[in-house]
Amino acid sequence: MPSILFINRVYPPDSGATGRVMEYVAQGFVAAGWEVSVLATAGDHSIAGEELRDGVNVIRVASGFSKRSLFARALGYALMIPSLFLRSLLLPRADVVVTKTDPPMLLAIGPLLKFLKGSRLIHWAQDLYPEVAEELGIFPKRGAVAGVIRSLSTLSMQVHDAVVPVGCCMAKLLVHRGVASGKIRVIPNTGVEQEIVPVLREENSFRATHGLKESFVVEYSGNLGRAHEFTTVLEAARLLQDRGESDILFLFVGGGPGEESLRRDVEASNLRNVRFLPSQPSDLLSQSLGAGDLHLVTMKEGMSGLVVPSKFYGVMAAGRPCLFVGPAKSEVGEFLTMHATGCIIRPGDAGALVSAIISYRNDPESLRVIGERAMASVREEDSRSLFVEVARKVMTNR
Repeated sequence: MPSILFINRVYPPDSGATGRVMEYVAQGFVAAGWEVSVLATAGDHSIAGEELRDGVNVIRVASGFSKRSLFARALGYALMIPSLFLRSLLLPRADVVVTKTDPPMLLAIGPLLKFLKGSRLIHWAQDLYPEVAEELGIFPKRGAVAGVIRSLSTLSMQVHDAVVPVGCCMAKLLVHRGVASGKIRVIPNTGVEQEIVPVLREENSFRATHGLKESFVVEYSGNLGRAHEFTTVLEAARLLQDRGESDILFLFVGGGPGEESLRRDVEASNLRNVRFLPSQPSDLLSQSLGAGDLHLVTMKEGMSGLVVPSKFYGVMAAGRPCLFVGPAKSEVGEFLTMHATGCIIRPGDAGALVSAIISYRNDPESLRVIGERAMASVREEDSRSLFVEVARKVMTNR
């Protein structure tokens, strides 16, 4: 029986998009007859130790990770990587080891495991570092620190047997970095959304529970991260409030490092048309996503190819049009253009966002038609079947 080990910071029941996608793919390997292990850190909903979870052997190590400040977060990431590496040395050898980019630079332990244990390597690139940190102003662009990290990251990927980016724009950047195109296989974070079923507005219990029945809801669901663009959204909310469009409500469902500052901005601007709700459990995902009449997906300029908002595929599965505030030349922008399942708004153009929202609100038939098109646009092939195929090829091409 072939064996595979996934290494990542989070794994369910701990929250985190990377863990949720990993769980879905790991279960696909179980179904395909692989022996599957996951090495992760203990979090808010788990403890250090081992457990068998849906056929997957999950090993968790203690972590002092903290989100209290950027320094604490960076220190936690730095300490986490050697902790995961040392624990992986004590595990039985896996035929294939998969590293993700949570924490950043986790891929650096891959070559060591290949040298010490002879495992084949796959790097699953959810985002690109240090480019993300440079765009967010954490590192100076083209500075010495970023240069060292980029060289180490590129060298590590060159040693891996396969690199799996989550979008074509990201794949192009990897080739530009010096990763051989022949070892790159694009696998979008699709398939997880199969558990999401469209819910009619009038039958949505989530809307009733949270008093949303009379509102036209523009929803943002998922991580409120630093790579996401919210200035345009809040300005659109202000414009709509000033115009007296009292039936339009902006609903943020989720949390993340950008939540605190976002709440402060809402309060400072006295925006009464914005509400926040916490992340919802997976069994409520269809209802919570279905609560929105429209959905927002946002991304800052300069982030194209560096990150891909995987929440987008859930929006499509929920059967709702998407308003993408971000660069048109990006994975989401190109998808929307190809399938005509929403609008692309240039970051900073709050007026265009207001116009799009009002246009959809005034045209229920367009909402219905585009929602149906969105459901049909979700790819039939999902991430786990594609990933199993990549792992098999990695094992046989020694």
